[in-house]
Amino acid sequence: MKWINKKTIGVVLVVAASGAGYNTIKQYEGLGQPNQVVQKAYPDAYYGWKLPTICYGKTLGVVRNDTASLAQCEEWLKQDVVRHCALVYEALVPQGIWLSQGEQDAYCSFAFNLGRFKGTDSVYGRLLKGDDWGACMGLLKYSYSNGQPSRGLWNRRYAEYNLCISQLDVNRYGIR
Repeated sequence: MKWINKKTIGVVLVVAASGAGYNTIKQYEGLGQPNQVVQKAYPDAYYGWKLPTICYGKTLGVVRNDTASLAQCEEWLKQDVVRHCALVYEALVPQGIWLSQGEQDAYCSFAFNLGRFKGTDSVYGRLLKGDDWGACMGLLKYSYSNGQPSRGLWNRRYAEYNLCISQLDVNRYGIR
């Protein structure tokens, strides 16, 4: 038996997407060219070639004519999910805000799609005020792209909203 010095024990909080959160991101990002072995960069649906995209919504470092294998697409998706969940973690942990897994899944998907988490008054701002339910509802505000309403974004935000509220206490009102 190995003895552990009690002074060295610490708590580690991880904001990470569960299987349900990961699958939500994968479903709504979609593979650029389904059923193709080699994926090619494509223009964003709303921003065109100003925002070249490849695989499952990857935009960081993507340029026209980039290609990727399906294996590379899967790896990039995993890396991008971790990177965007880290945005949520870095915004909330210093504030002492703890999330349910449903909230983590929703906010990781939201940050993945938006590219940021801090500065979203309807979501992050409400979490800072202790309004869990209001923050979940705030997700629904972000259903526009380039100033245009988007049915696809509305569907995604509604799925995120349902993940977000899935583990909240229905009897809790007001500040947590």
